[in-house]
Amino acid sequence: MKIGCNTVAFRQHALDFALEKIADVGYEWVEVEANLQWCPHADPWDDDPLAFKDKVANYGFNGVSALGSHRELITQEQGVKDIARALEWAAEAAVPIVITGEGRLAEGMTTDEAFVILKDRLTYLAEVAEHHQVHLAMEDHGAISLASLEGLPQIISLVTSDWLAVNFDTANIHRGDYVGTDRGGYEWKLGAATSHDEVELIRRVAHKVVHLHFKDVVGRNAVTAGTGEINLMGCLRILRETGFDGVLSYETEGWEDPEDAVRMISDSKRYMIHALHTIGIEPT
Repeated sequence: MKIGCNTVAFRQHALDFALEKIADVGYEWVEVEANLQWCPHADPWDDDPLAFKDKVANYGFNGVSALGSHRELITQEQGVKDIARALEWAAEAAVPIVITGEGRLAEGMTTDEAFVILKDRLTYLAEVAEHHQVHLAMEDHGAISLASLEGLPQIISLVTSDWLAVNFDTANIHRGDYVGTDRGGYEWKLGAATSHDEVELIRRVAHKVVHLHFKDVVGRNAVTAGTGEINLMGCLRILRETGFDGVLSYETEGWEDPEDAVRMISDSKRYMIHALHTIGIEPT
């Protein structure tokens, strides 16, 4: 397994600032956010993918582990267009994974009605992903995938494709019922009481996990890895059993000032190395 960090930790600053801080801490892999007003570190509609690739390489990273691009796939056709473009752009920028979520349900919409829409749209996006040889990784991030332990497995079972995969977030299902981003802004419904278990959920989707958000929280707030409420070791053991060899990407929400953010990503990197050693894995 590899160790990385998401630029969202410095989302209130420019991409170069985030890359510099993450590289200085010694991370070899970086995840970059393309999430509109929330964290616009990349814009597949406007940015030159080759210039982006060179920029990341100039900071000494082995590569970009994934591009985070959450959109409203159920309720907005623009979200589908954005993800299709992100997949095309990621291929040109040498990014192997685009991460997104299903988004929200429209008012009065049933889950079954949403599945009909999602199946059609994910079928199309899986074809785009295969064409560009970039994984589309669904995250436990939206109204269905955070509602129950069955939501995310049901979403990824809608389409049979090796290119439709999972980015597992260790904390989201533990603390919320919706996180959404669109061109109008962003909306979070975090802190909802939930009995869902992150280890049980990852057990159900581990065979499709290609990337992991290594996130720890206390309540709704992201904290340094290993200091919160999430069973990170349990999740890692499941991944070890399935032979996962991708990137563990430490993630916060970027509320901290730069000094605190640097401390968090530095301490979390040390914890990630320790955690992997504990289960008998040498970080690669």
